[in-house]
Amino acid sequence: MTPDALHRTHLTALVTGEVETAAKLRQQFQTKDHGIAAEHLRAATAVTLEYRFGPGAGLGAGPIDYTRLAAFMTELRQAGRGVVPPHDHLAVEAITRALYGEPHLTEPLSDQRRSQAHYTALAYELRRYAWLKANPEHLVYFARKRMTTWTLGRPEE
Repeated sequence: MTPDALHRTHLTALVTGEVETAAKLRQQFQTKDHGIAAEHLRAATAVTLEYRFGPGAGLGAGPIDYTRLAAFMTELRQAGRGVVPPHDHLAVEAITRALYGEPHLTEPLSDQRRSQAHYTALAYELRRYAWLKANPEHLVYFARKRMTTWTLGRPEE
């Protein structure tokens, strides 16, 4: 499997909730692949959060609507009651606000905490927008487009 296909397949597994498959795919990663996979996850999270908070996540949009953010965090807390291990709500709020113009909030987070927070937000929003989960190729396509914009400073033509 090419590195590109590996990352697409890994992200698709995360989107569809196949965490065991994603873990097996991560075993094939080389050192640099972990950072690339984290960026794919961040991009997918940005795309899904746009359905709640509006366009431009990770593209300089901001500031976030704090009333909507409060509602999101309340929903997430209620949905996560009894989850083991518990969700890191402060990290989820930090990554969400970072995507909407406050990137400094993620600086204190380790790579692992950041990725877990991205996955928590992604998984929650995918439950809310089931059609995204049912069409992972759509989400993967737009996540990869977002990454291209981050890399090149513009969408791929």
